[in-house]
Amino acid sequence: MSNERLLRFSDIYLATEPYVKAVGQMRIGSSGIGWKAAEGEAENLKGLTIPGLTLPMGMLALQREDLRRIQWQRVARGYGLRIHTKSGIVHKLDGFREDDQESIRDTVRKIFHGVPFEVREISMKGWNWGKTDFEGSNMTFRVDNRPMFDLPMAYVSNTNLANKNEVSVEMQPPKAKG
Repeated sequence: MSNERLLRFSDIYLATEPYVKAVGQMRIGSSGIGWKAAEGEAENLKGLTIPGLTLPMGMLALQREDLRRIQWQRVARGYGLRIHTKSGIVHKLDGFREDDQESIRDTVRKIFHGVPFEVREISMKGWNWGKTDFEGSNMTFRVDNRPMFDLPMAYVSNTNLANKNEVSVEMQPPKAKG
């Protein structure tokens, strides 16, 4: 298969790091998945060290061979992808419309044989009890076996075991870019 672009989406946000506000274009092709910052948006990526992100041009390239699993989920900006790599990194892209799911799923299944495409159902209960899972460098808080939120462990500054069933997690905001 040639290196043609099979799918392209505009106005997609790179959300791998919390608080990144860079929009660009995502492409899925036979060689992998790519995201490129729109004109003037690469400035918003200064100071980040996201594996696969090339600065100063603001390009993220995820090679087909490094893809482990792709998840579709509801996010604040509509819908998003969580792209899990074999190296343990989870890249997030969001800003998709609900009806983009089918074309992305079909393309992933067609060209990335063996890479699962899953729909990740998010818990909306608002409870403050549940279970935690650790995946790569993220902690996922689950309620009724559904993820409620993910927390990058790099932002955890302290934990405290209050009793055998209660843990408090103190978070530190990300350092200002500069």
